Amino acid sequence: MIRRFFEKYKVPLFIIGGIIIFTGSMGPKLLNDTGLENLYAYQAQTFLQGRLDIQNASEQLDDIAIYNQHYYVVFPPFPALVLLPFVALTGIENTRPMLVAIALTLLNFYLFTSILKKVGAQKQTIPWLVAAFFLGTGYWLELCWSTTVWHFAEIVAITCLLLALNEAFGKARGVLVGFFLGMAVLSRQNTIFSLIFLCIILWRVSYPSAQNKNRLLNQFGMFAALGIWGIFYLYLNWSRFGNIFDTGYAYILTAPGFLQERLARYGLFNIVYIPFNFIYLFLQGFQVQFDPANSYLSITNTSLFGTSLTFASPFLLIAFFAKWEKKYLRAAWVSIGCTLVLMLLYYNNGWWQLNAQRFTLDFMPILILLVAFGMQHVDKRIVQAAIGYSVALNIIALFIVPLVVILTNLSLPF
Repeated sequence: MIRRFFEKYKVPLFIIGGIIIFTGSMGPKLLNDTGLENLYAYQAQTFLQGRLDIQNASEQLDDIAIYNQHYYVVFPPFPALVLLPFVALTGIENTRPMLVAIALTLLNFYLFTSILKKVGAQKQTIPWLVAAFFLGTGYWLELCWSTTVWHFAEIVAITCLLLALNEAFGKARGVLVGFFLGMAVLSRQNTIFSLIFLCIILWRVSYPSAQNKNRLLNQFGMFAALGIWGIFYLYLNWSRFGNIFDTGYAYILTAPGFLQERLARYGLFNIVYIPFNFIYLFLQGFQVQFDPANSYLSITNTSLFGTSLTFASPFLLIAFFAKWEKKYLRAAWVSIGCTLVLMLLYYNNGWWQLNAQRFTLDFMPILILLVAFGMQHVDKRIVQAAIGYSVALNIIALFIVPLVVILTNLSLPF
């Protein structure tokens, strides 16, 4: 009787369990979602006021910058434009960045499945790829923490990059591809390397039977649209800091600690960061931290330096088995490789992250396409096991461990 019950209701129970885990992982942050914790909400308010500096700001705001006794948000500005209508209607305090990120995620779900269909991914693999991308990578973490400026920016950047890819593999209108990519770059600068891949896609997809003249015009349209966003960004830099190439990152009030020491000694980019970043990108396993005074029971968190791609999302290794048109493959790997090089040289590996290397999301939509083509040449049981493991590890990191921490703090017996 019990067996028949589970056989009959296993799908509804699975869905209900998934909803409980997914909403539970977002926890109190969903209830306490407010623009007061998001610098982009403050930036949106300054735009509405016709200003660039933040009024009534506090040095307590994380990663705020000070220049000539004025406070600034130095992160790329497009996510602030996304929040602008909400700040205009409700004010900063009542703006809900996480709810906006959830709405963008629904759009991303549609865009991602649309792209997979357009590139010819096998129908039966699409649900697995959706689970892999949204639940088996750092995307889940970014959504859980999207109240804050860094994680909200990543969700917006992925949305814009998916829009660009969807257009490139669809009608392939260069102006729109460039416009969407510009939005992505002005959310997360590293997405600029996707331009390499998109150039090849546009050249091959657009006007397949036409002469190179039309293809060149389409490429020009992409660069022109991207250039408009670039000019806006350069003007913003000049207006705030008197130099079109000064983004203001050097003026961020970094809290005392190892990051501040790194910046003071070696700067933003340096080869001395490579060993640390390489290990956390490719070798570091999953870590659970315990209270040293009560190490047999008291879990405090998982490592905020994150888990490597190899151990957090091993299904990504399937990308190496991808068989696609050579120009597509080469362009994809060059785009991914350029981003990785910059990440290896950067002073910060994405600090404040759980079971992920969140900066890798800047190229993840392209890498997942390679996974889609690699899945066709790998035993499906291996693929499903790798994706299942990745999702399960995220459940442990983003749901079970935080739940144990809450129960421990309540002094409940186990």
